[in-house]
Amino acid sequence: MGESEKAVTGDAGDRNADAGGLEGARWAPLLGRTLLVGLTWAVLAVLAVLALGRLTHLDDALAYPYTVINALTPLVYLPAYAAVAVGFGVRRNLLILAAVPLIGLHLFWTVAELWPSSPDARPANSVPLRLLTANLQYSNTQAGRLGPQIEARRPDIVVLEEVSPLTLAGVSGSGALAGYQYHVARPDLGAFGYAVYSRFPLSDVRVPQVGREPLARMTVTIGDGRRFTLFAVHTISPTTSAYTKRWRAQLDQLASDVRASSLPVVLAGDFNATRDHRPFRHLLDSGVRDAHDVAGAAWSPTWPADQVLPPVIRIDHVLASPAFAITVYHRGGDDGSDHLPLIVDLALRGRS
Repeated sequence: MGESEKAVTGDAGDRNADAGGLEGARWAPLLGRTLLVGLTWAVLAVLAVLALGRLTHLDDALAYPYTVINALTPLVYLPAYAAVAVGFGVRRNLLILAAVPLIGLHLFWTVAELWPSSPDARPANSVPLRLLTANLQYSNTQAGRLGPQIEARRPDIVVLEEVSPLTLAGVSGSGALAGYQYHVARPDLGAFGYAVYSRFPLSDVRVPQVGREPLARMTVTIGDGRRFTLFAVHTISPTTSAYTKRWRAQLDQLASDVRASSLPVVLAGDFNATRDHRPFRHLLDSGVRDAHDVAGAAWSPTWPADQVLPPVIRIDHVLASPAFAITVYHRGGDDGSDHLPLIVDLALRGRS
């Protein structure tokens, strides 16, 4: 082959290589866009199945892992918003239309958790009381850090969960509990010890076993002899199928107890439940109000508080009968636990 023929052949090869490179460059964005659209459809399909399961009460039938999924509702459906952005970006109207119902459901389920409102005004002739509740985390070596919060807020009643000898010693050692004349303390080496410290008399203490764990309740007498029933709540975490059955039984029993109570009630503690759990909504329907919702505290998650990222789930609650005005709701600071404490101001309305 002559030099001229080699040159021609070389030029042709270069042109073919350039054409192949251009062809590859042209197909690469198209392939990437196809993969993005496919992935977005897959995510929307998963979210649609989860939403349909919740709407058809499949979450009741299956229980776990829906208990975990529903608890994360504020976060789980966020990819639907990203799907709208993808739809606009790649001009796929069907993708946008598929994401919009999921966004609508997400807003319906979460806006109440985010929307601020105004707390109750304190009624005339009412008896005020301040309550602090905190899950200490039974292995917490820094539980004494709750002491300054108790001293600063001066609650009338302190309800503590996961009270172990270690955590009780920590809080007691701070000196913050010394001024409480009345108390019931049942520490435990595991996660289900509890304690109640009160400036008001406590009586009729009962500790039935529900779901194989204690759910304490007692009568509190305040003001001119007015009384109410206080529940120190710590339900089991619904992180397995067996635990979920016990957790549901505990919440159902609390709802029955609220309905049967002849006195106003206050339930305070770690419910391991959010408004996205149907058993917790049934408890609210039994005749109590969530202090967070009444006071309009907006986004105030309480768990997990011991991670690099801030808490994302509100599973600690104070619930009260309508006989109580709810005037203040405040989320406390870090006390070394994986939960943040709550401080709530209540006012028991006067006799009519």
